[in-house]
Amino acid sequence: MSEVAQTARQRGMALLDLGRAEEAERHLRTALADDPADPVVLTLLGDALLRQEKFGPAMDTARSALAAEPEMVMAHSVLAAALGGQKRFDEALDTLRRGLALAPEFAGLHLQEAAVLAAAQRPEAALASADLAQRLAPESSEVAALRAALLCDLRRFDEALAAADDALRLDPENAEAHRVRGVIALHRGGGRDAVRAHRDALRLDPTDVDSRDGLSVALKTRNPLYGLLLRFSLWLDTLPRGVRLAVLVAPLVLTRLLRPYEEQLWARLLIIVVVALALLSWTLEPLMNTVLLLGRERHLLSATAKRATYAFLAFLAAAIAAAVSGQVNGPAQLTTLGLGLGLWAMAAGSLHLLGPGRRKAIGFGAAGAAAVAALAATLILTAAPSATATVVVLLVSGVAALWVSALSG
Repeated sequence: MSEVAQTARQRGMALLDLGRAEEAERHLRTALADDPADPVVLTLLGDALLRQEKFGPAMDTARSALAAEPEMVMAHSVLAAALGGQKRFDEALDTLRRGLALAPEFAGLHLQEAAVLAAAQRPEAALASADLAQRLAPESSEVAALRAALLCDLRRFDEALAAADDALRLDPENAEAHRVRGVIALHRGGGRDAVRAHRDALRLDPTDVDSRDGLSVALKTRNPLYGLLLRFSLWLDTLPRGVRLAVLVAPLVLTRLLRPYEEQLWARLLIIVVVALALLSWTLEPLMNTVLLLGRERHLLSATAKRATYAFLAFLAAAIAAAVSGQVNGPAQLTTLGLGLGLWAMAAGSLHLLGPGRRKAIGFGAAGAAAVAALAATLILTAAPSATATVVVLLVSGVAALWVSALSG
Protein backbone atom coordinates (compact mmCIF):
# COMPACT_ATOMS: atom_id res chain seq x y z
CA MET A 1 0.00 0.00 0.00
CA SER A 2 1.33 3.42 -0.96
CA GLU A 3 1.94 6.11 1.62
CA VAL A 4 -1.02 8.14 0.30
CA ALA A 5 -3.35 5.14 0.58
CA GLN A 6 -2.09 4.29 4.05
CA THR A 7 -2.66 7.84 5.25
CA ALA A 8 -6.14 7.86 3.71
CA ARG A 9 -6.98 4.58 5.48
CA GLN A 10 -5.79 5.90 8.84
CA ARG A 11 -7.77 9.09 8.42
CA GLY A 12 -10.84 7.08 7.44
CA MET A 13 -10.51 4.92 10.56
CA ALA A 14 -10.09 7.99 12.78
CA LEU A 15 -13.16 9.66 11.25
CA LEU A 16 -15.20 6.49 11.80
CA ASP A 17 -14.19 6.57 15.46
CA LEU A 18 -15.45 10.16 15.60
CA GLY A 19 -18.76 9.18 13.97
CA ARG A 20 -18.09 11.20 10.80
CA ALA A 21 -19.01 8.45 8.36
CA GLU A 22 -19.48 10.57 5.25
CA GLU A 23 -15.99 12.06 5.48
CA ALA A 24 -14.56 8.65 6.35
CA GLU A 25 -16.11 7.23 3.19
CA ARG A 26 -14.24 9.73 1.00
CA HIS A 27 -10.86 8.89 2.54
CA LEU A 28 -11.50 5.14 2.41
CA ARG A 29 -12.41 5.33 -1.26
CA THR A 30 -9.08 7.07 -1.83
CA ALA A 31 -7.32 4.22 -0.03
CA LEU A 32 -9.31 1.64 -1.99
CA ALA A 33 -8.22 3.13 -5.31
CA ASP A 34 -4.69 1.92 -4.51
CA ASP A 35 -5.85 -1.69 -3.98
CA PRO A 36 -9.52 -2.35 -4.90
CA ALA A 37 -9.39 -5.84 -3.34
CA ASP A 38 -8.01 -4.85 0.07
CA PRO A 39 -10.37 -6.67 2.50
CA VAL A 40 -9.60 -4.38 5.45
CA VAL A 41 -10.35 -1.20 3.52
CA LEU A 42 -13.44 -2.78 1.96
CA THR A 43 -14.72 -3.71 5.42
CA LEU A 44 -14.07 -0.23 6.77
CA LEU A 45 -15.80 1.30 3.75
CA GLY A 46 -18.77 -1.02 4.28
CA ASP A 47 -18.96 0.18 7.87
CA ALA A 48 -18.90 3.82 6.75
CA LEU A 49 -21.73 3.15 4.29
CA LEU A 50 -23.66 1.25 6.92
CA ARG A 51 -23.53 4.17 9.34
CA GLN A 52 -25.08 6.33 6.63
CA GLU A 53 -27.85 3.73 6.20
CA LYS A 54 -26.70 2.99 2.65
CA PHE A 55 -27.55 -0.65 3.18
CA GLY A 56 -27.34 -1.82 -0.44
CA PRO A 57 -23.85 -0.42 -1.17
CA ALA A 58 -22.67 -1.57 2.29
CA MET A 59 -23.85 -5.09 1.51
CA ASP A 60 -22.05 -5.14 -1.86
CA THR A 61 -18.85 -3.78 -0.31
CA ALA A 62 -18.89 -6.34 2.53
CA ARG A 63 -19.40 -9.14 0.02
CA SER A 64 -16.41 -7.90 -1.93
CA ALA A 65 -14.37 -7.98 1.29
CA LEU A 66 -15.43 -11.57 1.93
CA ALA A 67 -14.63 -12.54 -1.65
CA ALA A 68 -11.11 -11.23 -1.04
CA GLU A 69 -10.81 -12.74 2.46
CA PRO A 70 -13.55 -15.29 3.37
CA GLU A 71 -12.41 -15.46 7.01
CA MET A 72 -12.69 -11.72 7.68
CA VAL A 73 -14.91 -11.76 10.77
CA MET A 74 -15.73 -8.04 10.76
CA ALA A 75 -16.81 -8.27 7.13
CA HIS A 76 -19.37 -10.87 8.23
CA SER A 77 -20.58 -8.41 10.85
CA VAL A 78 -20.91 -5.55 8.36
CA LEU A 79 -22.69 -7.77 5.82
CA ALA A 80 -25.13 -9.03 8.48
CA ALA A 81 -25.89 -5.46 9.59
CA ALA A 82 -26.52 -4.38 5.99
CA LEU A 83 -28.87 -7.33 5.43
CA GLY A 84 -30.65 -6.60 8.70
CA GLY A 85 -31.11 -2.98 7.66
CA GLN A 86 -32.96 -4.29 4.60
CA LYS A 87 -35.07 -6.58 6.87
CA ARG A 88 -33.50 -9.67 5.31
CA PHE A 89 -33.23 -11.22 8.75
CA ASP A 90 -32.75 -14.88 7.78
CA GLU A 91 -29.81 -14.00 5.53
CA ALA A 92 -28.37 -11.77 8.24
CA LEU A 93 -28.57 -14.62 10.77
CA ASP A 94 -26.91 -17.04 8.34
CA THR A 95 -24.09 -14.54 7.84
CA LEU A 96 -23.63 -14.05 11.57
CA ARG A 97 -23.50 -17.78 12.18
CA ARG A 98 -20.79 -18.14 9.57
CA GLY A 99 -18.90 -15.42 11.42
CA LEU A 100 -19.47 -17.15 14.76
CA ALA A 101 -18.09 -20.38 13.31
CA LEU A 102 -14.85 -18.43 12.77
CA ALA A 103 -14.93 -16.60 16.13
CA PRO A 104 -17.28 -18.38 18.58
CA GLU A 105 -15.97 -16.36 21.55
CA PHE A 106 -16.58 -12.98 19.93
CA ALA A 107 -19.23 -11.34 22.15
CA GLY A 108 -19.95 -8.64 19.57
CA LEU A 109 -21.28 -11.15 17.06
CA HIS A 110 -23.53 -12.76 19.68
CA LEU A 111 -24.80 -9.30 20.58
CA GLN A 112 -25.48 -8.55 16.93
CA GLU A 113 -27.27 -11.88 16.55
CA ALA A 114 -29.48 -10.93 19.49
CA ALA A 115 -30.29 -7.57 17.89
CA VAL A 116 -31.24 -9.20 14.57
CA LEU A 117 -33.43 -11.78 16.32
CA ALA A 118 -35.12 -8.97 18.26
CA ALA A 119 -35.79 -7.08 15.02
CA ALA A 120 -37.25 -10.30 13.59
CA GLN A 121 -39.72 -10.40 16.52
CA ARG A 122 -38.06 -13.41 18.18
CA PRO A 123 -37.37 -12.04 21.68
CA GLU A 124 -36.87 -15.40 23.43
CA ALA A 125 -34.17 -16.48 20.97
CA ALA A 126 -32.68 -12.99 21.09
CA LEU A 127 -32.45 -13.15 24.88
CA ALA A 128 -30.58 -16.47 24.67
CA SER A 129 -28.00 -14.87 22.35
CA ALA A 130 -27.74 -11.83 24.62
CA ASP A 131 -27.20 -14.06 27.64
CA LEU A 132 -24.33 -15.76 25.83
CA ALA A 133 -22.87 -12.38 24.90
CA GLN A 134 -23.03 -11.33 28.55
CA ARG A 135 -21.20 -14.46 29.68
CA LEU A 136 -18.44 -13.59 27.22
CA ALA A 137 -18.42 -9.85 28.05
CA PRO A 138 -19.84 -9.38 31.57
CA GLU A 139 -18.61 -5.79 31.76
CA SER A 140 -20.33 -4.64 28.57
CA SER A 141 -22.97 -1.99 29.21
CA GLU A 142 -24.26 -2.41 25.66
CA VAL A 143 -24.98 -6.10 26.25
CA ALA A 144 -26.69 -5.40 29.57
CA ALA A 145 -28.87 -2.70 27.96
CA LEU A 146 -29.97 -5.02 25.16
CA ARG A 147 -30.83 -7.72 27.71
CA ALA A 148 -32.90 -5.13 29.57
CA ALA A 149 -34.79 -4.20 26.39
CA LEU A 150 -35.47 -7.86 25.57
CA LEU A 151 -36.66 -8.65 29.08
CA CYS A 152 -38.93 -5.62 28.87
CA ASP A 153 -40.37 -6.89 25.56
CA LEU A 154 -41.06 -10.20 27.31
CA ARG A 155 -42.82 -8.27 30.12
CA ARG A 156 -40.33 -9.52 32.72
CA PHE A 157 -40.15 -6.03 34.17
CA ASP A 158 -38.36 -6.68 37.45
CA GLU A 159 -35.54 -8.50 35.63
CA ALA A 160 -35.49 -5.81 32.94
CA LEU A 161 -35.13 -3.08 35.54
CA ALA A 162 -32.28 -4.96 37.21
CA ALA A 163 -30.53 -5.38 33.84
CA ALA A 164 -31.00 -1.67 33.02
CA ASP A 165 -29.57 -0.73 36.42
CA ASP A 166 -26.61 -3.01 35.73
CA ALA A 167 -26.04 -1.32 32.36
CA LEU A 168 -26.07 2.08 34.03
CA ARG A 169 -23.67 0.89 36.70
CA LEU A 170 -21.25 -0.05 33.91
CA ASP A 171 -21.94 3.13 31.93
CA PRO A 172 -24.12 5.86 33.49
CA GLU A 173 -24.53 7.45 30.03
CA ASN A 174 -26.02 4.41 28.29
CA ALA A 175 -29.00 5.97 26.51
CA GLU A 176 -30.71 2.65 25.79
CA ALA A 177 -30.68 1.66 29.47
CA HIS A 178 -32.33 4.97 30.40
CA ARG A 179 -34.93 4.44 27.66
CA VAL A 180 -35.75 0.94 28.94
CA ARG A 181 -36.22 2.32 32.46
CA GLY A 182 -38.66 4.81 30.94
CA VAL A 183 -40.59 2.09 29.10
CA ILE A 184 -40.88 0.06 32.31
CA ALA A 185 -42.19 3.14 34.10
CA LEU A 186 -44.78 3.61 31.34
CA HIS A 187 -45.97 0.04 31.80
CA ARG A 188 -46.44 0.87 35.46
CA GLY A 189 -48.49 3.97 34.80
CA GLY A 190 -45.93 6.56 33.70
CA GLY A 191 -45.51 9.80 35.60
CA ARG A 192 -42.32 11.45 36.79
CA ASP A 193 -40.08 8.38 36.57
CA ALA A 194 -41.05 7.79 32.93
CA VAL A 195 -40.49 11.46 32.04
CA ARG A 196 -37.12 11.60 33.82
CA ALA A 197 -35.80 8.39 32.24
CA HIS A 198 -36.85 9.36 28.71
CA ARG A 199 -35.42 12.86 29.12
CA ASP A 200 -32.08 11.31 30.10
CA ALA A 201 -32.21 8.96 27.11
CA LEU A 202 -33.00 11.80 24.69
CA ARG A 203 -30.31 14.01 26.20
CA LEU A 204 -27.72 11.29 25.59
CA ASP A 205 -29.00 10.40 22.12
CA PRO A 206 -30.96 13.37 20.70
CA THR A 207 -31.67 11.63 17.38
CA ASP A 208 -33.25 8.47 18.81
CA VAL A 209 -36.86 8.27 17.60
CA ASP A 210 -37.93 5.76 20.25
CA SER A 211 -36.71 8.00 23.07
CA ARG A 212 -38.47 11.02 21.57
CA ASP A 213 -41.75 9.13 21.15
CA GLY A 214 -41.38 7.65 24.62
CA LEU A 215 -40.94 11.09 26.16
CA SER A 216 -44.01 12.32 24.29
CA VAL A 217 -46.08 9.49 25.80
CA ALA A 218 -44.50 9.94 29.23
CA LEU A 219 -45.42 13.63 29.32
CA LYS A 220 -49.03 12.75 28.51
CA THR A 221 -49.14 10.28 31.42
CA ARG A 222 -48.93 13.24 33.78
CA ASN A 223 -52.69 13.22 33.16
CA PRO A 224 -53.87 10.37 35.46
CA LEU A 225 -56.66 9.39 33.05
CA TYR A 226 -54.17 9.02 30.22
CA GLY A 227 -51.93 6.91 32.47
CA LEU A 228 -54.81 4.56 33.28
CA LEU A 229 -55.82 4.25 29.64
CA LEU A 230 -52.22 3.58 28.66
CA ARG A 231 -51.97 0.76 31.18
CA PHE A 232 -55.25 -0.66 29.88
CA SER A 233 -54.00 -0.44 26.28
CA LEU A 234 -50.70 -2.12 27.14
CA TRP A 235 -52.58 -4.86 29.00
CA LEU A 236 -54.92 -5.29 26.02
CA ASP A 237 -51.92 -5.80 23.74
CA THR A 238 -50.94 -8.88 25.75
CA LEU A 239 -54.27 -10.63 25.06
CA PRO A 240 -54.99 -12.96 22.12
CA ARG A 241 -56.55 -11.25 19.12
CA GLY A 242 -59.95 -12.86 19.71
CA VAL A 243 -60.09 -11.62 23.29
CA ARG A 244 -59.06 -8.13 22.21
CA LEU A 245 -61.89 -8.11 19.68
CA ALA A 246 -64.33 -9.20 22.39
CA VAL A 247 -63.17 -6.35 24.64
CA LEU A 248 -63.65 -3.86 21.80
CA VAL A 249 -67.14 -5.15 21.05
CA ALA A 250 -68.16 -5.35 24.72
CA PRO A 251 -69.35 -1.70 25.08
CA LEU A 252 -71.61 -2.04 22.03
CA VAL A 253 -73.05 -5.33 23.28
CA LEU A 254 -73.53 -3.96 26.80
CA THR A 255 -75.43 -0.89 25.63
CA ARG A 256 -77.72 -3.10 23.52
CA LEU A 257 -78.39 -5.42 26.45
CA LEU A 258 -79.25 -2.47 28.69
CA ARG A 259 -81.75 -0.94 26.25
CA PRO A 260 -84.80 -2.70 27.81
CA TYR A 261 -83.86 -1.14 31.17
CA GLU A 262 -82.91 2.33 29.96
CA GLU A 263 -85.84 3.90 31.83
CA GLN A 264 -84.26 2.79 35.09
CA LEU A 265 -81.72 5.14 36.62
CA TRP A 266 -78.99 2.53 37.20
CA ALA A 267 -79.14 1.36 33.59
CA ARG A 268 -79.09 4.92 32.28
CA LEU A 269 -76.08 5.80 34.40
CA LEU A 270 -74.25 2.64 33.32
CA ILE A 271 -74.89 3.41 29.64
CA ILE A 272 -73.58 6.96 30.15
CA VAL A 273 -70.43 5.63 31.84
CA VAL A 274 -69.80 3.04 29.08
CA VAL A 275 -70.31 5.58 26.29
CA ALA A 276 -68.14 8.15 28.09
CA LEU A 277 -65.31 5.64 28.53
CA ALA A 278 -65.53 4.63 24.88
CA LEU A 279 -65.38 8.27 23.77
CA LEU A 280 -62.53 8.98 26.17
CA SER A 281 -60.50 6.05 24.87
CA TRP A 282 -60.70 7.51 21.35
CA THR A 283 -60.29 11.20 22.12
CA LEU A 284 -57.81 11.40 24.99
CA GLU A 285 -54.77 10.66 22.79
CA PRO A 286 -55.40 13.49 20.27
CA LEU A 287 -56.52 15.83 23.07
CA MET A 288 -53.26 15.25 24.96
CA ASN A 289 -51.34 15.72 21.70
CA THR A 290 -53.14 19.05 21.37
CA VAL A 291 -51.87 20.03 24.82
CA LEU A 292 -48.33 19.14 23.73
CA LEU A 293 -48.73 21.14 20.52
CA LEU A 294 -49.65 24.21 22.55
CA GLY A 295 -46.61 23.89 24.82
CA ARG A 296 -42.85 24.01 24.51
CA GLU A 297 -42.65 20.22 24.03
CA ARG A 298 -44.36 20.35 20.61
CA HIS A 299 -41.11 19.24 18.93
CA LEU A 300 -41.53 15.79 20.51
CA LEU A 301 -44.51 15.01 18.31
CA SER A 302 -43.69 13.40 14.99
CA ALA A 303 -44.90 14.99 11.77
CA THR A 304 -47.48 12.20 11.45
CA ALA A 305 -48.78 12.80 14.98
CA LYS A 306 -49.08 16.52 14.29
CA ARG A 307 -51.04 15.90 11.08
CA ALA A 308 -53.33 13.48 12.92
CA THR A 309 -53.94 16.04 15.66
CA TYR A 310 -54.69 18.84 13.21
CA ALA A 311 -57.13 16.56 11.35
CA PHE A 312 -58.79 15.63 14.66
CA LEU A 313 -59.22 19.28 15.62
CA ALA A 314 -60.61 20.20 12.19
CA PHE A 315 -63.17 17.39 12.20
CA LEU A 316 -64.04 18.07 15.85
CA ALA A 317 -64.63 21.77 15.22
CA ALA A 318 -66.83 20.97 12.21
CA ALA A 319 -68.72 18.33 14.23
CA ILE A 320 -69.45 20.74 17.07
CA ALA A 321 -70.52 23.48 14.66
CA ALA A 322 -72.87 21.13 12.79
CA ALA A 323 -74.36 19.62 15.94
CA VAL A 324 -74.94 22.98 17.64
CA SER A 325 -76.44 24.46 14.49
CA GLY A 326 -78.73 21.45 14.13
CA GLN A 327 -79.91 21.73 17.71
CA VAL A 328 -80.39 25.50 17.67
CA ASN A 329 -81.58 26.32 14.16
CA GLY A 330 -82.17 22.96 12.49
CA PRO A 331 -82.65 21.03 10.39
CA ALA A 332 -82.03 17.94 12.55
CA GLN A 333 -79.94 16.36 9.79
CA LEU A 334 -77.14 18.73 10.77
CA THR A 335 -76.95 17.01 14.17
CA THR A 336 -76.54 13.65 12.44
CA LEU A 337 -73.90 15.20 10.20
CA GLY A 338 -72.10 16.33 13.37
CA LEU A 339 -72.13 12.73 14.62
CA GLY A 340 -70.52 11.52 11.40
CA LEU A 341 -67.86 14.22 11.60
CA GLY A 342 -67.23 13.23 15.23
CA LEU A 343 -66.61 9.63 14.19
CA TRP A 344 -64.09 10.80 11.62
CA ALA A 345 -62.46 13.09 14.19
CA MET A 346 -61.77 10.06 16.40
CA ALA A 347 -60.48 7.99 13.46
CA ALA A 348 -58.22 10.79 12.20
CA GLY A 349 -56.86 11.48 15.68
CA SER A 350 -55.35 7.98 15.90
CA LEU A 351 -53.76 7.95 12.43
CA HIS A 352 -50.22 8.14 13.81
CA LEU A 353 -50.76 4.93 15.79
CA LEU A 354 -51.45 2.85 12.67
CA GLY A 355 -49.12 1.01 10.34
CA PRO A 356 -48.15 2.75 7.08
CA GLY A 357 -50.68 0.90 4.91
CA ARG A 358 -53.73 1.53 7.05
CA ARG A 359 -52.57 5.05 7.88
CA LYS A 360 -52.49 5.89 4.19
CA ALA A 361 -55.89 4.29 3.56
CA ILE A 362 -57.61 6.12 6.41
CA GLY A 363 -55.79 9.33 5.50
CA PHE A 364 -57.27 9.21 2.01
CA GLY A 365 -60.59 8.24 3.58
CA ALA A 366 -60.47 11.29 5.85
CA ALA A 367 -59.87 13.57 2.87
CA GLY A 368 -62.83 11.98 1.10
CA ALA A 369 -64.96 12.26 4.25
CA ALA A 370 -64.23 15.99 4.45
CA ALA A 371 -65.45 16.41 0.87
CA VAL A 372 -68.56 14.29 1.55
CA ALA A 373 -69.29 16.32 4.71
CA ALA A 374 -69.04 19.60 2.78
CA LEU A 375 -71.39 18.20 0.12
CA ALA A 376 -73.80 16.92 2.78
CA ALA A 377 -73.92 20.31 4.52
CA THR A 378 -74.69 22.03 1.21
CA LEU A 379 -77.44 19.51 0.39
CA ILE A 380 -78.98 19.85 3.87
CA LEU A 381 -79.05 23.63 3.75
CA THR A 382 -80.63 23.58 0.28
CA ALA A 383 -83.13 20.88 1.36
CA ALA A 384 -82.00 18.57 -1.41
CA PRO A 385 -83.59 15.07 -1.40
CA SER A 386 -80.20 13.33 -1.51
CA ALA A 387 -78.97 14.94 1.72
CA THR A 388 -79.96 12.01 3.93
CA ALA A 389 -78.14 9.47 1.78
CA THR A 390 -74.98 11.59 1.81
CA VAL A 391 -75.08 11.84 5.61
CA VAL A 392 -75.53 8.06 5.86
CA VAL A 393 -72.43 7.57 3.70
CA LEU A 394 -70.45 9.77 6.09
CA LEU A 395 -71.75 7.87 9.13
CA VAL A 396 -71.05 4.42 7.72
CA SER A 397 -67.58 5.39 6.52
CA GLY A 398 -66.80 6.86 9.95
CA VAL A 399 -67.81 3.65 11.72
CA ALA A 400 -65.74 1.62 9.25
CA ALA A 401 -62.69 3.84 9.79
CA LEU A 402 -62.98 3.41 13.56
CA TRP A 403 -63.16 -0.36 13.24
CA VAL A 404 -60.15 -0.46 10.92
CA SER A 405 -58.22 1.58 13.48
CA ALA A 406 -59.40 -0.56 16.40
CA LEU A 407 -58.47 -3.82 14.68
CA SER A 408 -55.08 -2.60 13.47
CA GLY A 409 -53.40 -4.18 16.52
